[in-house]
Amino acid sequence: MKKQLVSLTVALAVGLPTTAFASSQYVQYDPTFTDQQKQTWLKDQGLKEVRPLKQDGFSLVEPLAHLDADEVKADLIPVTEVEKATDSAQLQQTYLDQSRIPTYWKYSHGKSDIRVAIIDDAIDTKHSEFKNVIYKTTTISGIRKPDDHGTHVAGIVAAAEDGKGIVGVASGVKLIGADVFDGDYASSIDIGDGILYAIAQGADVINLSLGQYEFDPYMEKAIKKAEANNIIVVGAAGNDGRNKLLFPASMSSVVAVGSVGTLGRASTFSNYGRGLNIMAPGEGVYSTIVGNKYGYLDGTSMATPIVSGVMALAKSKNPFISNHTLRSKLYAAASKKSGDTSLHYGKGRLNAGMLAKVPAPISKISLPSVIKPNQTFSFYFNEYSSASTRTRLYKDGAVVKTFSDSNLRNGLHKFSYKLKDKGTYKLVFTTSAGRHTRTVERVLTVK
Repeated sequence: MKKQLVSLTVALAVGLPTTAFASSQYVQYDPTFTDQQKQTWLKDQGLKEVRPLKQDGFSLVEPLAHLDADEVKADLIPVTEVEKATDSAQLQQTYLDQSRIPTYWKYSHGKSDIRVAIIDDAIDTKHSEFKNVIYKTTTISGIRKPDDHGTHVAGIVAAAEDGKGIVGVASGVKLIGADVFDGDYASSIDIGDGILYAIAQGADVINLSLGQYEFDPYMEKAIKKAEANNIIVVGAAGNDGRNKLLFPASMSSVVAVGSVGTLGRASTFSNYGRGLNIMAPGEGVYSTIVGNKYGYLDGTSMATPIVSGVMALAKSKNPFISNHTLRSKLYAAASKKSGDTSLHYGKGRLNAGMLAKVPAPISKISLPSVIKPNQTFSFYFNEYSSASTRTRLYKDGAVVKTFSDSNLRNGLHKFSYKLKDKGTYKLVFTTSAGRHTRTVERVLTVK
């Protein structure tokens, strides 16, 4: 049977649009096409391939004679005008307490092996709040020029805890910046490629404070790849007060974030509707802006990185936890009020108390503290990861016994052993996968 073209798509401008519409038109075809089949089909359609895109089955093409640039009407998230401040302090970050974030920093302020990708316009990496915070940045399209929007979003997630200015929700994590805007516009192709870049750089969380109302297969495929790699994606619902979510927030695997004000009521500008997952503060959000300054912005663009920051804290506690479990914990802990509807509030308002419900990779360890020589002892623990856990008993730095050194199933595990010699022993649990490692220790004394 002859292979069929799947779709012909215009990569619409997102957040702030691309001036070169012709350079943002692409086709999605059967990825099993040979190059000759693809070129023959394109020729038959009067199309010329400019270049293949980074994902199999997509090519940038020209021209599209039946579609004029003025026929394309992009739906945009406007960037709110910045109200600049002359000074700054954590007390102005009311959104932290509103979501109970400082209460749960006792678990972590964010681990340095956790990376949050900001797919946006360029972050002002010279801002003092980002010293030793940036892991990597790239420019997907256009000439890199730092902008308030991306800088503001980045500061909400991970501004340094340095005793001055503001502090990020997850100040200890690292940021990946992908500048996808060419001037005031970004194409869905560049956003998709930004997501692919984030995946390649080892992102644990991807923040998308942008969107469009049209479905886009190129972005969808990139987000599905992120989900397959257990990278949680958080997206803005939109700022038009409409009963419709922006894409890609409308995808079931994306955490769709709406905005509430300081009293917890849904912001009048916040989009709502089917697929809305969680609400977070999005009015008068104080964060970093270009030029080593600080300012206020409103929007679901600001609510989204607050959720991304909490997801980064959860991943800091357990980087091996599945996206499904993490989303379930987030939604279950959401704060609800009488009269809330799922259309307007999703599962409720962000509550960082969900961090208390995220289990560490090794939890509920039961081990006697003191035993006698030649006494058989048992220990128990719960595994909450799909990673490899090495369980070893040490004495004076030397390995006495290895109980496990492989992937263990989630659930309860029990081991028994007999020690003859008196002394102090250390039971060490080390869970590892990729660059992530978490270690728990317990002491056992034989006397």
